[in-house]
Amino acid sequence: MKRAEQILGAFLLLFAIFIGYKSSLIESGEEFGMGPAFLPFWLSVGLGILATVLLGRAVTLPAGHFEPSFWPEWGGAARVALVAGCYLVALVVMKPLGMPISVGIISATTMPILGARNWKAIVVTAILAPLMVYLVFGRWLSVPLPMGLLEDVLPLY
Repeated sequence: MKRAEQILGAFLLLFAIFIGYKSSLIESGEEFGMGPAFLPFWLSVGLGILATVLLGRAVTLPAGHFEPSFWPEWGGAARVALVAGCYLVALVVMKPLGMPISVGIISATTMPILGARNWKAIVVTAILAPLMVYLVFGRWLSVPLPMGLLEDVLPLY
């Protein structure tokens, strides 16, 4: 397991450097401030820091500190597969139903899979998450979202 973490840490660090380099090539037209390169650059910085910590931990700690088994147990793998399936369904229905409804589907289906048992919290999240996506991205940032069924009901700009 120690070798796997060393390989993963090195790969993620190289990936962070690659993303940082590619984001530096994006022309934003702004000398300072939030342009199109802002998010990928800072994500690469965060990924680079976390990859460095992972790699440093994998190099400095003795092998006894790591789990001997690399493969997760069946229940965890089933939850990962179910969450991936929920995201695929939401992706398929995004164009006809719209982004807000798709986000609601993702919220309502993945929360119980990941262990949420409070149905009030699940319902509130499934209602507030699409609303916040619409308000933040559609109204405030003026991002053209696929609205699907809601196109005639909710204006984007």
